[in-house]
Amino acid sequence: MYRVMATNWTTCGTCDYRHITKPSILWCSECDEGICHECNEHHSISKATREHSTVYIDEYKKLPPTVLEITQTCKHHNEKIQIYCNKHDCPCCKKCTVETHNECKKLIDIDDVVKDVKSSNAFIDIEHILAEISENIKRIRKDREENLTAMKETREKIESEIRMTKLKIVSYLDKLQEDILKELSEKEESESKQIQKLLTTLQQTGKDVTECQHNIANIKQYASDLQAFLVLKQIEHDIEEKDTFIQTLVKNEELNHATLSWKISSGVQNFQTSLATFGNIVVESKSSGITIARRKNKQAQIIVMAPSPFSLDNIELKLRKTVSTRGNNITGCSLFSDGKMLFSSYEDKKVVVLKNDGSKPGKIKSEFQTFDVKQIDESLIAITTGYEGGKIILADLLEKKTKKIIDVAVSNDGIAVYGDWLYFSARKKGLMRVNIIDGSICEVVYKPMCECAYIAVFGNNLYFTNKSENTVTCSDLERNVKWIFKDESILPFPLGISVDHYGNVYVVGNEFSNVVAISPNGKRSKIILSSTDGLDCPQVLHYNRDDNQLLVANQTGNAFLFDVIFQ
Repeated sequence: MYRVMATNWTTCGTCDYRHITKPSILWCSECDEGICHECNEHHSISKATREHSTVYIDEYKKLPPTVLEITQTCKHHNEKIQIYCNKHDCPCCKKCTVETHNECKKLIDIDDVVKDVKSSNAFIDIEHILAEISENIKRIRKDREENLTAMKETREKIESEIRMTKLKIVSYLDKLQEDILKELSEKEESESKQIQKLLTTLQQTGKDVTECQHNIANIKQYASDLQAFLVLKQIEHDIEEKDTFIQTLVKNEELNHATLSWKISSGVQNFQTSLATFGNIVVESKSSGITIARRKNKQAQIIVMAPSPFSLDNIELKLRKTVSTRGNNITGCSLFSDGKMLFSSYEDKKVVVLKNDGSKPGKIKSEFQTFDVKQIDESLIAITTGYEGGKIILADLLEKKTKKIIDVAVSNDGIAVYGDWLYFSARKKGLMRVNIIDGSICEVVYKPMCECAYIAVFGNNLYFTNKSENTVTCSDLERNVKWIFKDESILPFPLGISVDHYGNVYVVGNEFSNVVAISPNGKRSKIILSSTDGLDCPQVLHYNRDDNQLLVANQTGNAFLFDVIFQ
């Protein structure tokens, strides 16, 4: 990363150039220098600087030191950074471009790269992950504290049982009683120390996360786009360490419950004077059952929403394999990064699971009809139940059974997963979302949705189809419509929808048996698959952004897996 100590922001740069020392009251990130009260008037009306954004020094000082150290000049040539090299993932000045990146093809104007960086998917993901880590810490702290309370209550119960038993035996067993009580306390103390140690670590981690959240808020409010862009990767690295720490607690079984129990000796029960011990204190480790929130497959995304260097004309598809969906009326599909494929068969009330290793297909049966299916994490999936179900099913792929049923009390068709929320089409109720953890429900789009409407979520955008009006709509999460695509000559009866990491939208055309790609701004389109590729009344598709693969399923018969190539 190109970083040197920034210009002294406590003194006015213009006055300093004139050998006058005046304190600055404003900071201009584009000029990379402070501005005093007198110079600010000229700065705000000058043709060269009137469009510059400034921030008060007192507010600018709230930024983290790592941001204050960032400058807009190249550390090698002391010239303004103007270019961003996608190949080497670094900003460059003009001299860098000539000397080091002369053969690089993916050079982008730095203004295009940093545009809207504060509302980019990378920042949104960081905020979601920080909130997720903070929530996980709260859950773990609560669980550990409950474990401490439960152990204390159990200990008190065991002590009572021990004392009751003591009354039934002869006095010489007093010594044994003393020993066993000591062992009980020692083991409780040992286990408690481990939990207390973890709680202390969690408390510090929580403070770090809170500080990071505070820094993010200040960066988004006061830092320049370039500063925000350049410090982004360092922040991602810091939170990745904290996220890894939280997930490691589960993998290393550090969240298993420690429980105390007392196994009474058979000799005590029979009142035998030859009794050698009063029993044993046993510590058992059982799964706590605590749910750790984990964003699905932290998908590799472009660090900012820069314009895609690829047009729709550069998208090519290469068939990787054809598979049998083993179901009737396939209305949903999902493609995992490990190659696993899921197909929901609406009529058969099941989800078919096809593994990449060629092993025998599995299935998850349901008492409700199964409309759409989406991956939540490596083992958990969400299934909608269509017109009559009124439920959303959370099923475990490993155990092949229902783990939880969320009662949403409305018809539900297409579904998309975003963080801890499931967005779903609720027909007359519009577009709604339900929280995976606590089951809370709220409306998102009030406009009624048609039946068999499919949705997708990417970044802070919602995408949904309407087969009755032959439209594809893109809106933000605040329900503001960005664009509506309609071209009945190529896309009548649109159904399944998915989005790649550049924001290109892929939609199934059921009536013409095709797949149409729509540009991120909704202005251009291209037919990328048709009946000549094997499509026969397809209804659903899923784009896996980790592997750039597209899965398309016919309503009956076969599904097709394509590699998506950007030329």
